[in-house]
Amino acid sequence: MKLHWTELLPVDRFSVRTNEQLGEREHKTLTLLYQPLIGTAAISLYHTFWSRLERDSYWSDEGTHHELMVLLNLPLDDIFDARRILEGIGLLRTFRHTGDTSASFVYELQKPLSPAQFFRDDVLSVYLYNRLGKDRYRDLRSRFLIDKIDLQSFDEITASFNEVFSSLHYSEMMANDEMEKTTDLEKDLVGQGQSHAFVIDEDSFDFSLLRADLPVFINKEKLLNKKACTVIQRLAFVYNIAPLDMSRLIQQSLTGDDQLDEEELRKRVQEWYRFEHSNEPPALGLRTPSKENKELNEPPVNEKEKMKWFYEQTSPLTFLKSISDGAQVPHPDVRLVEMLVFDYQLPPGVVNVLIDFIMQTNNMKLNKNLVQKIAGHWSRKKVHTVEDAMELAKKEYQEQKDRKQAGANWKTSPSSKTVSPYVRKDKLPKWLQSENKGKETSALEKHSDLQEEKLEFEEMLKMRKSIRQK
Repeated sequence: MKLHWTELLPVDRFSVRTNEQLGEREHKTLTLLYQPLIGTAAISLYHTFWSRLERDSYWSDEGTHHELMVLLNLPLDDIFDARRILEGIGLLRTFRHTGDTSASFVYELQKPLSPAQFFRDDVLSVYLYNRLGKDRYRDLRSRFLIDKIDLQSFDEITASFNEVFSSLHYSEMMANDEMEKTTDLEKDLVGQGQSHAFVIDEDSFDFSLLRADLPVFINKEKLLNKKACTVIQRLAFVYNIAPLDMSRLIQQSLTGDDQLDEEELRKRVQEWYRFEHSNEPPALGLRTPSKENKELNEPPVNEKEKMKWFYEQTSPLTFLKSISDGAQVPHPDVRLVEMLVFDYQLPPGVVNVLIDFIMQTNNMKLNKNLVQKIAGHWSRKKVHTVEDAMELAKKEYQEQKDRKQAGANWKTSPSSKTVSPYVRKDKLPKWLQSENKGKETSALEKHSDLQEEKLEFEEMLKMRKSIRQK
């Protein structure tokens, strides 16, 4: 995970620029289409950058990141995370110049996709559908629809360019050309740049394996052009398709001249996903940037470090699937994980710790109310690292254990006539057990499953004996 203080300080200065005029349509698109995917903090940061641009101005005055912290009422690490989310989804480009004592940044706002582009996008439209649900998605999409006009009975009488304008003389064309060359040497025209769509890392899909698996009679260079590769890469990312499976789907989507039919490929991919997984579209999950964490580059040396590494490297859904021995994760659990990542803004590694803690201490049940209660507590405590989450979970477990022990002592005291109930003992991960119980833990580890069952059986006999005596 990138540490924000190594990248950004409150004293670092910044300015905002854009090469597109932003208006009411962009505001609605950001609020209605992008906000459900990236959250309010990222949208607020975008609007704050936008507000620094004066009317009809494309470059702002300089400011400091401390000003952003005051305006947004957010700590710098939240602003850093929001900035990365904007960068990832294609709404912001960031440039940095490092000086002797501080750095300066240029934040270039990117115009959001138009509603038509957004709903035709293979990645964003699918994630928005999953986020909102079928009915809400359709209602929202209908807000951006306009009725088609049947023009078959009409004759188009639109004037052409040469009917309205006359051709320039050669001398006039030369003058205009010279004027453009002399006045715009170091300038960018407004609207000159194309919309900066979000980028998916090229290494996320193995095109070399895909090419090797395609039949030899197919012209691979012609088939896998830049546009086709972009479509393939996005579909593979959204639906988690391996290169060999994608090869088979591509072969089923070719036209007569070995060209890729993009609509047919989308249809085949969706059918494949429904067959292999479920009818629910895939959900958007924030990737854990664990490979950027310097601490994780060193091999783990003990049980705690191994678990920390595992939490950091594993996505929450993969972690849930591993707990259930590869079984399909129930949809309510998928929604619960999505809520922890988006609504409570917990990093995926922290989500894994929370899930493991809840399930290990509650008979492998993922109780929604309990998950929300602990997630709210961790969010207020600003738990952002796996190590902090493990320490907090260990402390919470010890408090629960002390409360149970106090209750058991009271119930078994001579003055109490009630009988201590039988308490099920789950096998807990080693990191969750208190460090000051190390000797006791090491002794328990030496017991076999048969001995544990024997102890539980003896406790049950004692409980029944006490009941008979009563």
